[in-house]
Amino acid sequence: MKKLFIGLLILAAGAGAYYFLQKKKNETSADIEKELLVGKWKMGSINLSPRDSATAFVPGIMSPGDSTLSKSQFHFQKGGTFLQTYNDPLQNDTSYYEWGKKNKLMIKGSAKDSTGDIYSVNKLNIDSLILQSQDSTVFVLTKLK
Repeated sequence: MKKLFIGLLILAAGAGAYYFLQKKKNETSADIEKELLVGKWKMGSINLSPRDSATAFVPGIMSPGDSTLSKSQFHFQKGGTFLQTYNDPLQNDTSYYEWGKKNKLMIKGSAKDSTGDIYSVNKLNIDSLILQSQDSTVFVLTKLK
């Protein structure tokens, strides 16, 4: 009788753990509040993936070895305009963004472009943004007040 009771307890614990883990997976894939993207952001850190072949956030502008990276700001505006500003106004650049399916963010050089760099938005809240490139490079941005 003890063995049966212990077996049922183990089975119940396993079922509970399975339910908890499945529920947690479903919560992380939920849609994010896209309106929170609008505003000024600064680069907090970059975690490069060994598989990263492009190593670019905005094509031709910012590479991980860029010394101005920590000084640049990113301003996502309503309507899909994306400004990257530096201390030197001659280096400022305008790009465009649009939302795709399943929390994907596409950054492109022109509003009419049909292709661009696609990033998964892993986290977007009132003060932090975590983007992951297709090559698994992770960009951590913090919102400026």
